[in-house]
Amino acid sequence: MNVIEAALASPTAAAAGEAARAGDCGPRHRRRTSIEWAVAVPGLATLGGWCAQYPNGLWFTIPLGFVAVGAAAGVAGGEWRRPGAATMTCLSAFGLLLFAGPALYDLYAKELGDPVDAVVARAGTHRNAKGTELATCTVIDTSGVVHQLSEQQNCTGQFRPLQRVTLLRDPAGLLGPYAVEPGDRTPDTVGLDVSAGLFALTGASMLTAGLRRR
Repeated sequence: MNVIEAALASPTAAAAGEAARAGDCGPRHRRRTSIEWAVAVPGLATLGGWCAQYPNGLWFTIPLGFVAVGAAAGVAGGEWRRPGAATMTCLSAFGLLLFAGPALYDLYAKELGDPVDAVVARAGTHRNAKGTELATCTVIDTSGVVHQLSEQQNCTGQFRPLQRVTLLRDPAGLLGPYAVEPGDRTPDTVGLDVSAGLFALTGASMLTAGLRRR
């Protein structure tokens, strides 16, 4: 290539590079990345809340929570420079992390749990390492197995000694049994509605920040 050809080729290559960069930052790219983050952030928060229901699940919940909230703050607030939307997204993602797990646990247990008759042997409270008083139940099923239930397993002070209950066991055997009154298989619609609202709010805030990025 001679000097003249090189001089003619340089502007063409530069124009192609500018066009490629413009395409990466154009409306289509902006819309696509906004939707991806609007799904990813609430999705990670929901997954983190669900992981918390499993034994030792906090080892996964904490990193997932940090990633969800950190991404909302870093991407929406830093990269996209929408601090108001970033704050809203972080708050709603944190709320989703707290509400989604118990609501999904309740839904899963009542829809798919294997019922086992049991009786409450003892109902009381105990203090955890932080000094918080929590409800606890000792339940014996028909096979004679003793279960120590926590508030996470729906022992929140509503059961009394010698009361008959139903334990809904996880078919996969990974989650602890979930205690309900005999015949109660109605999901907690309030918890599900709150979780769905927080999911929508988190996604909408992230989407708005992406579409209106500076």
